[in-house]
Amino acid sequence: MERGSRSQAGAPRTGVRLLILIALFASTLLAFGCGDTVEGPDRAIAATANGRILFIQHGDIAVWENGKTRRLLQLGDAAWARWSPDGRRVAFVRLGDAYSDLYIADTSTGEIRQLTRNRPPFTPGSYEYVQNAVWALSPAWSPDGQRLVYVSDRNTLKNFLWLIPSAGGTPELIQATTRLGDNVDQPAFSPDGSRIVFIHRVTREDGLQRRTDLWIVDLRSGNLTPLVQGGDGQYAPAWSPDGQWIVYVGRHGESNDLFLVPAMGGQPIQITDSGVVASPTWSPDGRAIAYLQLERDGFAVYVLELRIGADGRPQATEPRKLFTAERIDAVSGLSWVP
Repeated sequence: MERGSRSQAGAPRTGVRLLILIALFASTLLAFGCGDTVEGPDRAIAATANGRILFIQHGDIAVWENGKTRRLLQLGDAAWARWSPDGRRVAFVRLGDAYSDLYIADTSTGEIRQLTRNRPPFTPGSYEYVQNAVWALSPAWSPDGQRLVYVSDRNTLKNFLWLIPSAGGTPELIQATTRLGDNVDQPAFSPDGSRIVFIHRVTREDGLQRRTDLWIVDLRSGNLTPLVQGGDGQYAPAWSPDGQWIVYVGRHGESNDLFLVPAMGGQPIQITDSGVVASPTWSPDGRAIAYLQLERDGFAVYVLELRIGADGRPQATEPRKLFTAERIDAVSGLSWVP
């Protein structure tokens, strides 16, 4: 999401659209929900997976558990909801007019805390408003729950990675991510909290089209390491709970499928072949992956199990549909806790 020269009022909005196109799927207080079952066409397909899966629906935050979906937060403008590691809090984004902010909700008390305040104190649409609008996107928790990494163009012309205490405080720019020279997005922590995988947008060799590559930044040394590059792009990385693998969506032509790559680098392994998947998330025990798959009426949540073969390569079972829900926001993805 480039702001470029902030002289153009539509620049921030254009940036958001570009990021959504990168993900290939266009998406879509504060009253805390009472846990009511979501009504309408939502329906559970299978109930054999364990845990709670968080997702965005109609701009609200919803959760699947024990074969049923229910509304957790009624907001209307939410995106990128993520469980804290202990499953007690939810980090999410609220989208405003050319800006967005980070929030955290405590699911036991109903308290909602705003972490950033990016709404410009000027008339919407004015030059001053556009010049001062700031985005906060794609939050991800550190394993200890003490920090969030997120994407922002705070004090910069492009989107880079920032860290902010989950209890609130001043955001800190991860300087290493500015060295790549273009927008980054979709960060995810390693299980030990020392590294972050993210996507970096680059111009392809033909100079006309863009793609996204996977990179890893070491928070201790500041070193940057390419993980998967080239082709038509890769996005939505997620680190396995044991730290050994990273699942991501790889694009080849018009097809988008799940791939696994060793976290230390290596040859990616394709594990789906439907060509219409997005936003994978690991089960808490690391034995399964849930993801979104495009169907005629929208997105459904599928799950597959993983086994390690005698050759050390992961093998995926046949995917099965877990549940459907109306108007799932594929860009915002899924989050899975026990």
